[in-house]
Amino acid sequence: MQIVQRIIVPITYISYLTIIFLIGRYMHTNSPGNWYYKVFGNLSYCLGIADAIYLIPRLYAILTTGIEDNLKVIGWGRLGYSITITLFFIVLYNAYNIRFHKKRNKRLDYTIYILSFIRIFICLLPGNDWFELNTSKTYAIIRLIPLGLMGLLLIMVTFLHGRNFNDKKYKIVPVGIFFSILFLEPIALVPGDQNKIFIFTILRTISLLWIIILGYKELREKNVLSRY
Repeated sequence: MQIVQRIIVPITYISYLTIIFLIGRYMHTNSPGNWYYKVFGNLSYCLGIADAIYLIPRLYAILTTGIEDNLKVIGWGRLGYSITITLFFIVLYNAYNIRFHKKRNKRLDYTIYILSFIRIFICLLPGNDWFELNTSKTYAIIRLIPLGLMGLLLIMVTFLHGRNFNDKKYKIVPVGIFFSILFLEPIALVPGDQNKIFIFTILRTISLLWIIILGYKELREKNVLSRY
């Protein structure tokens, strides 16, 4: 079983990360003069970096002496992921502003950035137990609160503008935001159940990736139409 795991897991992780970074590269190189899709490319890079920070330490543990013997490196991966994925939602907020050519709402900007700062500050506190086998459920809930409020604001503004401008993509982006935040801290929902935590982690990744795929598919469609 361990031999199979040491073959399948690295292939899966490396394939996934390669796809994420290729999507980001495509959106950067095939959207000349269109800053919106370049920002979506940054969104893809941000997710790729966050998942690389999270997955590579786990891959190292699987290929060496196991999770329990490598909690220090895994802990740094958990901490790095929690901070980087917060930046993901800031980049998504900027993409929303560019999409609708919005004049910046300073109050909303400050609220988003302050909530991000609070979330990152909480992530840095030792009570999170990043370097333990099981991280703190209490801190998982606490650090989810500011991100949940950010998500709620993003859901509201993206849905309202999507409806007002009849933008089909931004009518469904809120769904991806909702599920990505719902599953972002699985330890808060199913503490101690490693199988369910793994499933929720997969659902979280799918939700985040789905948001990026929406922008990627739209750019692909535009590029196909531009050939005719």
